[in-house]
Amino acid sequence: MSLASRIADFALGLQWDSLGEGRRQKARWFVADYIGSTLAGSTLPEAESGYVLAQPGAVKLPGSECGLTPESAAVAMGTLGALLQIHDGFGGGGNHPSSSIIPALWALRGHRPIRDLFLPAAAGYEVACRIAKGSHPAQTQAGTAPTSTTGVIGATAALGRLLKLDRRTLADAISNAAFMAPMAVLRGLTEHGSVVPLHGGIAARTAIEAVRLAEAGLNAGDTVLEGGKDPGYIQVLRGDAGALQPESWKGEMLDGVYFKPLPACRHAQPAIEAVLAVLKEKALNYKEIKKIVVKTYPMALVFGQPPRESHELYDRLMSMPWAIASSLVHGGFGFDNVVAPARDPRIESLYAKIFSVVEPDYEGQYPKRLCTRIEIQMNNGETRTGQCLMEYGVPSESGPYSPRGTTTPPLDEAGMRRKFFDLACRRVSRAEAEALLGEILQAETA
Repeated sequence: MSLASRIADFALGLQWDSLGEGRRQKARWFVADYIGSTLAGSTLPEAESGYVLAQPGAVKLPGSECGLTPESAAVAMGTLGALLQIHDGFGGGGNHPSSSIIPALWALRGHRPIRDLFLPAAAGYEVACRIAKGSHPAQTQAGTAPTSTTGVIGATAALGRLLKLDRRTLADAISNAAFMAPMAVLRGLTEHGSVVPLHGGIAARTAIEAVRLAEAGLNAGDTVLEGGKDPGYIQVLRGDAGALQPESWKGEMLDGVYFKPLPACRHAQPAIEAVLAVLKEKALNYKEIKKIVVKTYPMALVFGQPPRESHELYDRLMSMPWAIASSLVHGGFGFDNVVAPARDPRIESLYAKIFSVVEPDYEGQYPKRLCTRIEIQMNNGETRTGQCLMEYGVPSESGPYSPRGTTTPPLDEAGMRRKFFDLACRRVSRAEAEALLGEILQAETA
């Protein structure tokens, strides 16, 4: 059988009862956490970018009365939920499965109860993360961003389960998705392009279109994923199609999905945590800083430039120097850093004092751990140091929900609830947020 057919068999055959309670709870949080991220993202001025391609229709996003077509809703929700860079990610693959899978499911949810999204989400996450794991970090190092390239396949598999497609139709849809996949070029991320937050949503839209084409009897071929005499999609991503064995998948990749405690690029978080470690020992006056030395791993340095002059939101959140300087000026890091004025002379004054270098030991620990050490030299001759050894690629079925090795306490069940309300209540009332989260976490599925 073709790889697409075997992935279709997995997606259609996965059973809720076969997942342990830890994985089932994670699937609920996949939906809840991304809805919270979407609600908070919708309050930002940059949310307008998610509606540039929008067309009117019947689908409504969380917290909005604006009706959109399914394709438009997928792009918009994929964008809004990613704006804060606080949506979940997969430690073993460098991808954010939520920003393509959850919007695709929401767009085609129709009148189904929210519990009907949990199992399709779990199936989609497993597929996307398997492909991401098999190509990590080679895919990123080759210049493509795995969120969209793997998310489009995962989102298609999830839709197949939600819509109860037959095996042939879903296999065709998966092949179509591989053929039409949005190949997000990593350079856009490192250049901090303002269109970049859309790429997860565009992958969600592509998944919807791939399904529609398959339902109409159109397909891209049986072996688009694995290839033959010429390369297939998996090889293009620098992965090994032969290593993908859907018959043995049981949801293990869900264990490696983490939830973010901070709104920033994952490659900026270790630097933020190192600064927080410094501040935890004793507060400091940013005006008295002479020099900041950042010792980290090579991939973090890809995001080691200050924002461009306009300091757009995405530009700031993907910039390690901004994250460091903002943490020092504000004495911490959270949502308030993000919504503060984009241009701040206090923050910008620190850029020239930041010097980043590769630490060989940290380079060797990537991608299992994301490590950074900050050395802050003060004008009085004192040197303050802080370190973060974040266990980014270490899976866990039972928790915590966020990576270990951080100054910020790892998210447990209570922490996830606090995070959800902090995000959701920026758009809806506390009562509405509590009702929504209760509906998600108390729901069971067949």
